[in-house]
Amino acid sequence: PCDRLSDVVRFLALCAILCAPLSTGLVGCSGDSEDAAPPTEPPAWNHDPGDADLGPDAWGDIDESFEQCSSGESQSPVDIADTVRADLPELEFDYPATPVTVENTGHTIEVSIPESSDLTLTIDGAEHRLVQFHFHAPSEHTVDGKSYDAEVHLVHEAAEGEIAVVAAFLERSELVIGFVPSLLESAPEVAGQEVELDIGSPLILLGVADSTIAFGSDYDTYVGSLTTPGCTEGVRWIVSSGSMPTPSAAIDRLHELIADFPGYDGYENNNRPTQPLNDREIERARFG
Repeated sequence: PCDRLSDVVRFLALCAILCAPLSTGLVGCSGDSEDAAPPTEPPAWNHDPGDADLGPDAWGDIDESFEQCSSGESQSPVDIADTVRADLPELEFDYPATPVTVENTGHTIEVSIPESSDLTLTIDGAEHRLVQFHFHAPSEHTVDGKSYDAEVHLVHEAAEGEIAVVAAFLERSELVIGFVPSLLESAPEVAGQEVELDIGSPLILLGVADSTIAFGSDYDTYVGSLTTPGCTEGVRWIVSSGSMPTPSAAIDRLHELIADFPGYDGYENNNRPTQPLNDREIERARFG
């Protein structure tokens, strides 16, 4: 009897070991996994300057990962006013037509580019892949204090991680050029939803029609930051000169989408106010 009792004790001990929740979170004998914390919701924020808790002036205090929004010395956007003429390289765009994913992120309308499409911007021999572009209304950058109706940011990343953002202005017009009106009309109205579209070449955003390759283009450039939390610095900004005509209905549609973003409570703009230039220079490239 004692031997049988010892066998039972050893069996129960072995079962206890096997069934105990493991540190790796593997499933035990009961079939239930270790209780896991629910996914963490990202911190809430919005673009409303009148919101003292979630608006741009409060971003740096909302979360420790947003700290640079208030402490950074090289923030974006800025007013393009005092510039320095410089000998800068021509920009080389290679944007073949591509299918895209259009997402309502709850802070902007973002258009993701599949990596396989290989749309690139080459700056002085360094290639940067177009990752996504998105919209702000009204514009974030200003020119001599002037704000444009909207601004599109084409976000590129080099293999070593450098981020280069090309900013292009949109201005109300009766002309219908390119895919912006149909893209915004097709954009999901609910945050988190997305749709697949074929838009042709994004070069039309820079005023280049009927081509997938472009060289030159006048621009202003400086080193700044992302314009949304966490406002990461070290971003190379390239602000294209001029503006693209865009139907008023498309601009209005963008504001309507913004007003319905979660936590915006009807506030219809998603532009961060301009930031101090501090000791930075804005270099100007002019060709032709």
